[in-house]
Amino acid sequence: MEQLADKWTVGRLLDWTVAKFNEKEFESPTLLAEILLSETLGGSRIDVYTQMERIATEKERIQLRGYIDRALKNEPVQFIVGKTIFFGREFNVNQSTLIPRSCTETIVTQVIKYCNSSAKDEIKIADIGTGSGCIGVTLAAQISKAQIVATDISKNAIELASKNAKNLGVANQITFIQGDGLSALKNKFDVICSNPPYIQTTEMNMLPPNIKDWEPESALHGGKDGLLIIRPIIQNAHLNLLKEGCLIVEIAPNIKDSALHIATSCQTLKDVKILKDQYGDERFLRAYKS
Repeated sequence: MEQLADKWTVGRLLDWTVAKFNEKEFESPTLLAEILLSETLGGSRIDVYTQMERIATEKERIQLRGYIDRALKNEPVQFIVGKTIFFGREFNVNQSTLIPRSCTETIVTQVIKYCNSSAKDEIKIADIGTGSGCIGVTLAAQISKAQIVATDISKNAIELASKNAKNLGVANQITFIQGDGLSALKNKFDVICSNPPYIQTTEMNMLPPNIKDWEPESALHGGKDGLLIIRPIIQNAHLNLLKEGCLIVEIAPNIKDSALHIATSCQTLKDVKILKDQYGDERFLRAYKS
């Protein structure tokens, strides 16, 4: 980026960064480039597009180059700047939790659809393994009648999720509990949702370095068959679901058949279905309490 420095407009920097991330086959390269540029320019992602013709300063180019160098060495962009975007909102992130991903937004849209069909004045939702809080906090922000209990086994994750809830103005709708899976729940809920660990043991070493070397193993590793955490959630969901309550769990496409078998074998669940994310991958199991 040293050559023709006087011609490095914000728009050109954006295009160059996207191209670099595409070469490395990064997921959502444009979003990642927008995040780094907005951090560099000191504004929002929208501000990047209002300054496309402005020539970047030397200080901005040096800062962006440093960010890109780190990203190309496999440090997640989200950890570089300490934040990411989920369902249109900004969330703080750190290495104590999984980085929120856009495919997980399907859980949010499914729960919103379920809640909109309910005549109840209050909807009780449990978010199991909340991590950064992206699911529970987003649901609180989207559904005014939602009261949410968000659990995680990690104290650091609970602290991060609580911070995100406060930053987004929904702390009064969410109770955070440090605990393991469904065992942390004391009450019954209209909805239980979760994005649990589901990577199989044999696949852990095959993960890209920006995931394997940076995101916590406890948020990724789902045991030998990928179902170590998922299995008990499915089998025991009825204990914490109200009648006709909804269970939705994110899974890996390669374990969908096993997850489906577990759910259909539960007489306490009905209308079991595998759902696709926005990219067409079969990534969610949804069921209702009989």
